[in-house]
Amino acid sequence: MARLILTAPLARVATSELVQRLEAALRLFPELGEEPVTFGLTTSRWLDGLAIPEERFIRLNPFQRRMVSYFTIGHELTHLLQPPGLPLIPSGEVQCDIWTLARDELFLDEKPPYLQVNCDGRSWRRHARAVQRLCRQAIEVRSRNRQYIVWLRRQLDDYFQPTAKQPDLFDSLA
Repeated sequence: MARLILTAPLARVATSELVQRLEAALRLFPELGEEPVTFGLTTSRWLDGLAIPEERFIRLNPFQRRMVSYFTIGHELTHLLQPPGLPLIPSGEVQCDIWTLARDELFLDEKPPYLQVNCDGRSWRRHARAVQRLCRQAIEVRSRNRQYIVWLRRQLDDYFQPTAKQPDLFDSLA
């Protein structure tokens, strides 16, 4: 597991819950190896997080909301797997949302900001697992079709159609 390092400013304000969240999220990124990942504070009050992949450095804003979400932490860690960091997944914010949601249920605690899903934040939890399943399928589709984001957007549109029967979490989305 990658070693967690906190900058002095973040260490001064980080709660034990935030540190536990960072450690739990890091465990889900074995691709990062044993090298350290440094977490610090953002200087912008408008950002929840910011990643600098080539430095393995992530800035978070613990003041924006009550607690930094697992999704935000996972999203920023996923950026470390994109160029110019480790070129393991495609670049882009939408791509980062897709791979973060697909990675683990831990990251379903917040609606993604870049992948358009037609629900509000309050109803997100009801749809999160179905969206996660579609993201996982989209990653599989990518192996044979580079238009996987177009495919995923169509699937999400179909899923969120008000007249469509929304599948139960245990139904197959094939």
